[in-house]
Amino acid sequence: MHKASIYIFDEPTSNIDLKTEERIQKLIDKITKIPVDLKNIELAFNIQKSIWTSDPDYNGLYDKVVNRADDNCSFLVYLQNNLIGITGVEIYDEYIDTIWLDWFAILPNYRRRGYGKKVLLDTIEYCKNLKKYDYFRLDTTYYENRPALYLYDDVMDLREDYTVEDTDIIKNNFIIYTYGLNKKAEYWNNKYLGLREYYDKCVLNDYSD
Repeated sequence: MHKASIYIFDEPTSNIDLKTEERIQKLIDKITKIPVDLKNIELAFNIQKSIWTSDPDYNGLYDKVVNRADDNCSFLVYLQNNLIGITGVEIYDEYIDTIWLDWFAILPNYRRRGYGKKVLLDTIEYCKNLKKYDYFRLDTTYYENRPALYLYDDVMDLREDYTVEDTDIIKNNFIIYTYGLNKKAEYWNNKYLGLREYYDKCVLNDYSD
C-alpha cells in the first residue's frame, strides 16, 4: 500500500535580535526525538488529528510501530520536556534508491522559531547515516504563500511539480522535493506514487472521537 508524506508548517525566523537568536539556538540544540511505540502512539495520532483534521492516518502510524524498521518509523519530537511535533520516514518497495519523509509537523505554538528546519535537517542526517539510499524526498501540496514551502525551498536541492495523477477535472497541485544523500540530487520525473488514492483513503476513515 502506498503511503504519502505530509508535512510541517514552518518558515524562516526573521527580524530578531542577536540575544533572541542565541536563546533560540540554545533551545534548538535541546531538541530530541523518541520513537513512536504502542505506549505513545496516541500522542502522535493526536498531533495528526489536530493538524490534518480531514485525513489523519492511524493505520500508517500503527504499521510503523508493529513493523518498525530503520526506514519505516515515526518519532515524537520534544523540546526539553515539551512535545512539539512529529517526524518519520518510509519507503516505497518499488523505488529502492529513495527514502521519503513521512508525517512531519511542528505544533503551532512552536513554529517560526527554527525548530522545523532543525528537525528536517536531523531527519535528513538520520537517513544519510543509514547508508542505504541515494535520495531523500518529500511530497507536499502547493498553495500560494504556504509557509512550509519556504523551508523546503531553503533546505532541499530540487523542486518539481508532480502531475501524473492529475486529470482534466482535478489538479492536485502536488510537489516533489529531493535532497541528494549519497548522490547528486536527480528529479523524480513523475514516477507514479498513488498519492491521490492514499489521501482519499485517509479522508474516508472515520477517526472521530
